[in-house]
Amino acid sequence: MQMDVQITYNGKETDAEAVLDSGAEGIYCNTSFIKKYGLPTYDIEPLVYPRNVDGTLNKQGAIRHAAIL
Repeated sequence: MQMDVQITYNGKETDAEAVLDSGAEGIYCNTSFIKKYGLPTYDIEPLVYPRNVDGTLNKQGAIRHAAIL
């Protein structure tokens, strides 16, 4: 399921599309979105190794950073 959302950060509003997935193990954001809007991130430990629907590791590798949105 996909829906339009509005994110507010430091008084700036940004329109975006959100994908809702009730089976997700976490909430993840594309790194290009983070870079485009200059959202601050912080390092996380332990790293998160996302898996594809078929159980294989995602080719983009470990998630090393998080953001508070």
